[in-house]
Amino acid sequence: MVSNTSGNGREFQERPVLPANFFERPAVARLQDYLDHGRDNYLPDRQLAHQLLAAAPWVRDSVRINRTHGARVLDYFSAGLGIDQVVDLGCGLPHEHNNRRSTTFRRMVYVDNDPVVEAHARMVLAEPDGADTVLADLTDVPALAASSPFAELDHHKPVGVLLHDVLPWLDDRTARTTLRMLHGHLPPRSVLSLTHATGDFAHPDQVRRLVETFEHAGMLFRPRSPAAIEDLLGPWEPLDGHGLVVTADWEPPRALVAPPPLLHAQRGLSHAYATLVTTGDRTP
Repeated sequence: MVSNTSGNGREFQERPVLPANFFERPAVARLQDYLDHGRDNYLPDRQLAHQLLAAAPWVRDSVRINRTHGARVLDYFSAGLGIDQVVDLGCGLPHEHNNRRSTTFRRMVYVDNDPVVEAHARMVLAEPDGADTVLADLTDVPALAASSPFAELDHHKPVGVLLHDVLPWLDDRTARTTLRMLHGHLPPRSVLSLTHATGDFAHPDQVRRLVETFEHAGMLFRPRSPAAIEDLLGPWEPLDGHGLVVTADWEPPRALVAPPPLLHAQRGLSHAYATLVTTGDRTP
């Protein structure tokens, strides 16, 4: 199901009714909200968060560092690449780093499959003119592309896409298919910012316990190696030849945005990789 609401409050489709037990099980967005000291979370989210912290105490720092990364990428989209339209896939709940939208962006589209997250985004993130939200499963790219906010993008100009901390929650086949379809639906020279959890910098027992804890909560969590992440990217090309780096080590390819000191001080705690890839100059 795809439901669209523009920043000025227009309703495009009736919204789903939440299941009766919706708040009785943890959700990724609310879990991350709690780990980042937010208030939009519930007891099941907090209980799972404490189990995760017991398995891997660095989880809270990882969430914080990777959330900070989004704001830096947006700065680079605008100042470094001249991109003025952005799609945030799996936007998550509003927080201090995605609640700061540059005035240079003509269009912002926030996408999430969690109706509560989309409602928060509609009230907070999509308030400025030119901002919209879409309630959709981002793995259904054709339906997403047919939604009004996506269709209203200027498809003669590149689009910046954020896909941060999304692929670890997808199996290999779904992640690979989603990335290929997304590549085919974007204009030439569009740029995708990707972050992805990894177990490369943690003790194997910690990674195993994290995966098992999520599994017991009914969630698929799949940290991946650089080779596995690159395999998922398929036709996407590294921007300016730059590949995967540790998220806290990431710097813009054309260094216009200085990394904040906090990131360099805690680079070993991000436990994720980041990269920028592009559709290239191919004809859509």
